[in-house]
Amino acid sequence: MALHMFHDLTLEVQQDRPDVGAELAWLLQNLSFVPTPALARQPCLRLTVHRQAHPPSLPVQAREVLRAEGLCGLEHGDNFYLTEGTSLLHLQPGKGQGTAHLVPAFVQQPQLLRQQFWTVGLLKLLRPLGLYGLHAAGIVTHPDRSILLVGGSGSGKSTLTIGLVRQGCGYLSDDALLLRQQPEGVEALTFRKPFSIDEDVAADYAELPLGEARGASSGKRKRWVDIQDVYAEQYRPRCRPSILLFPRIVAAAQSTVYPLNRPQALGYLLTHSGSHLFDRHTMGQQLETLKNLVQQTTQYELRAGRDLYAHPSRLLHLLHAAEGGTKWPE
Repeated sequence: MALHMFHDLTLEVQQDRPDVGAELAWLLQNLSFVPTPALARQPCLRLTVHRQAHPPSLPVQAREVLRAEGLCGLEHGDNFYLTEGTSLLHLQPGKGQGTAHLVPAFVQQPQLLRQQFWTVGLLKLLRPLGLYGLHAAGIVTHPDRSILLVGGSGSGKSTLTIGLVRQGCGYLSDDALLLRQQPEGVEALTFRKPFSIDEDVAADYAELPLGEARGASSGKRKRWVDIQDVYAEQYRPRCRPSILLFPRIVAAAQSTVYPLNRPQALGYLLTHSGSHLFDRHTMGQQLETLKNLVQQTTQYELRAGRDLYAHPSRLLHLLHAAEGGTKWPE
């Protein structure tokens, strides 16, 4: 049995063989779960991992509710079943617990598919606790100025985030965050820790200890790096967003920002909130959280030109101008 802290939550992992959970433990660390000794309070989440010859049969009444990225999800009552084709993860999100039944062929599946299997399962368990995934990067320019760059792969989030970190900004993540409603407003929490860099531009990041190239869901080869190895003092585990920025790369020398109205921003947020994870039990609370996030922020579309690649801090000047010249802390 092992315990992992995720911000103020605790996950208990039990496994019947020491080798079964090695990859899961590695993934948990990359998803900001921190190994911890025994705690006085009861864990919020429990995950049991079994190695067996065959997974259990699915209930005949289970209906398919998810098919994405090589995974299939089925639902029956308050039970959720996730499979990548060989093994089965049985979740009871309302109880905060899950049981993984892994067959020997599971380790022969592509690494990216195995990671998706665990990640989707964890996100389903976190939803009843009020934590909802968002495909976004998080940048902190000042204690009261935090930016979420919301967009899919290829929108320039990682490049811009790393560029601003090099300029001294704080950071949460370059790609994956969780949102949670708090009494003082919606907060963003770090989820995936390593940053990813396209393999073909890795030479531009000589100061970073890049890992080996891995396949990504976009089809590109990525080099992962734990950016805290170099910029540890700038890491922020959470922030209260004040600006939502929806970037897209354009073939232009100069970048521009344009204000968005709240319905547009909410639509974009829904698009990048992992819609395949929505469920009837938590969809209403998630939508309310997204609405509150829009209300507490200003929203812009960023059309990112070539200038931001060379001078990422120009983004702060663009936002300063877009906000009518109000003081923008450097």
